[in-house]
Amino acid sequence: MSAATEAGETTLLDAITGRLRACVAVPDGVEPPAAILWTDPDRQWLPLIDAVRARLPELLVLGEFAPERRTGPAIWLRCVVDGTVAPPDFPGDSVPVLYLPGVGRQQLRAGEDCPRSLQPLVELMYRGALWLQKGGHDWTITAFLTSPQGLGLELARDEATREGLTRAVREVAETPLQQLRGRRLEADDFDRLLTIDLYRDLLRWMSEPAAWRERAGAERWAAFRSQCRTQLGFDPDADGEIVAGRRLGSGEGPWADAWVRFEEAPTAYPGIPELLRRSKPTDLFVDRSRWPDENAAAEASVRAALQEIRGLPHGDACTRVLKLDREHGERRSWVWARMGLAPLAAVLEPLAVLSTHAKSTLGGGTPDEIGQTYAEGGWRADGASWRAISLAPSADEGLIYGVVRCLIEPWLDASARVFQRAAAAHPLPKSAEAEQVDAPEGGCLVFADGLRYDLGQVLAERLEGRGCRVHVDHRWAALPTVTATAKPAVTPVGREIVGEELPEDFAPSFSRDGRPVNASRIRIELERAGSQLLGGDLGDWPASDQARGWSEEGEIDSLGHKLGIGLARQLDSELDRLVERIVGLLDGGWRSVRVVTDHGWLLLPGGLPKIDLPKHLTASRWARCATIAGASQVSVPTAPWHWNPARRFATAPGITCFNASPVYSHGGISIQECLIPDLLIERSGGGTTRATIDAVTWRGMRCVVDATITGGKVRADLRLGPALGPSVVASVKALDEDGRVSLVVGDDQHEDASVT
Repeated sequence: MSAATEAGETTLLDAITGRLRACVAVPDGVEPPAAILWTDPDRQWLPLIDAVRARLPELLVLGEFAPERRTGPAIWLRCVVDGTVAPPDFPGDSVPVLYLPGVGRQQLRAGEDCPRSLQPLVELMYRGALWLQKGGHDWTITAFLTSPQGLGLELARDEATREGLTRAVREVAETPLQQLRGRRLEADDFDRLLTIDLYRDLLRWMSEPAAWRERAGAERWAAFRSQCRTQLGFDPDADGEIVAGRRLGSGEGPWADAWVRFEEAPTAYPGIPELLRRSKPTDLFVDRSRWPDENAAAEASVRAALQEIRGLPHGDACTRVLKLDREHGERRSWVWARMGLAPLAAVLEPLAVLSTHAKSTLGGGTPDEIGQTYAEGGWRADGASWRAISLAPSADEGLIYGVVRCLIEPWLDASARVFQRAAAAHPLPKSAEAEQVDAPEGGCLVFADGLRYDLGQVLAERLEGRGCRVHVDHRWAALPTVTATAKPAVTPVGREIVGEELPEDFAPSFSRDGRPVNASRIRIELERAGSQLLGGDLGDWPASDQARGWSEEGEIDSLGHKLGIGLARQLDSELDRLVERIVGLLDGGWRSVRVVTDHGWLLLPGGLPKIDLPKHLTASRWARCATIAGASQVSVPTAPWHWNPARRFATAPGITCFNASPVYSHGGISIQECLIPDLLIERSGGGTTRATIDAVTWRGMRCVVDATITGGKVRADLRLGPALGPSVVASVKALDEDGRVSLVVGDDQHEDASVT
């Protein structure tokens, strides 16, 4: 997925703001940067800085000392970063973003040799982060617009287009990206943006009246005013923005078209909600969807109702949530929801799904019967729970977490106990009974650690949306549901693994030499057995038509242990990464991809309940399972080890944990931990696409490729170094009907580089 598809990026200004703030994100346990440095040696971004500053209050600009505009020399910027001074209205809890016009990355890297006026900033290169292209170069406007790591637009490369972009850069920055996509942008496209578009200019003026009028200049303002009088019966000078806001909200006559334009890209006009709050008429009858204060009042009523829900019995709580969703669900279609101003209306949607499925305990007399019920729809309760957590607005996190716990905890525990009774009476398959996991010839096996069943269903939906044919099946995880036991069971070398005495880490051994199974040994044995291990410098395409691939992807389980409840906000990006990886493997020539996992998990805001298991009775004690010391007798249930049913381990009843209350855990026996997805993914339409390169011709920085293609469409790319390196082309292109494509290297820094 190109970065251009990131959520909330409807304009270039949105994208700049979002990418700068994204630089603050760091792995857990790592200190955030002291500042974000935005270098701009050619001052290309300077015309947009006022607009960016309006959206990014933490933005500071290198320049003449004017603290009221958050502008000052390098020493002043350094003092703000270090907290010794603070400009007016500066958000002190934010990481400062320093825009440095006329300064390039190389100047700062010169250290003591850089200009004396910039030296206070040099040290921030090491305590902070630089917003740069993947190759370490300063972002130019053209690079950001065209790069796959930027917005991925297609621009003509001629001088007229570059000049047109320079003239129209302010208009480009505020134009909805959907209007710029899907075509090659040339000089005429940018020139058209400079002509008067009444509704666009009206909305921009209403969003920031004084600033837009100043930018427009006298001639353009006069033309705009004339068109307003002629087409709208409105004079911006005489009537003012309050009258404009009232007419926009009422949506009568030509103002209805203005409202439609606002709805198309509301985030491009961030000042309009506040204008409408000030402009609302006192009439008794208004269209509630047009006025942000009506939406805000509805949000407050939802908040109050959710606070009461946490004290209700489980069934009553589910019923109340469903009633709230019926009352407020329509607000998800209002424009305010698209501007992020209706977060509680948004979170009601997954809460309602959770309430629907959690009202009754999963039933069945055998694990297979319960598993079938769960696969037919019960999984939606778990999917809705993490979705609600991920949508919780920061100001209401505690409230939403409490509601999710109220709705799901009784259902989780009751369903787990039903499943545990069924599994005790009808044990899950042992190693000798389990189906061997493998990939067919030309197929790749992808192991995704912790891909719970509900995530597997979401993954399948997203792959189908990318044109794949997906068959969703399920299997039972090995017990206990910890990686050491369960991962070996879903590898092609599972038949070479045995268990004797139950070790404290639950790891079985290889029958060939008795050595314990771990991740590195699994890879060694897979390679010994003929699997093609992916991720190396040779690329990810199949080595032959008979190849069987093995790839390990995703960090769901490790993120769960590390982040706890924070895992919910990472799941979408993890699933997107899996989608891109799987589609990439199919694009690379694999005929099919089979996705397997080792175990699922439990996630409960506030922590799973605790049950006591004395430490002296155990040899090792994990959150949801434990090895028993010698002949000790434990008061909790026991279950047979997957690799040797004669050896039993202690398992926590229901959803409890031994002597701890983690938010995220696995290792026990519940439908969430034990029922795991098994996905087979192929290209829709069946046949395999093949491409053979016949000729490669270089003409300066342009590479022309001729190829023979069978079976479908093929795209061409140039990668720096090996096939897994970063793309260096201005845009990835499809080969034409004759099997030819022309690729342009996007940056002359790669002129002497080795590419694939």
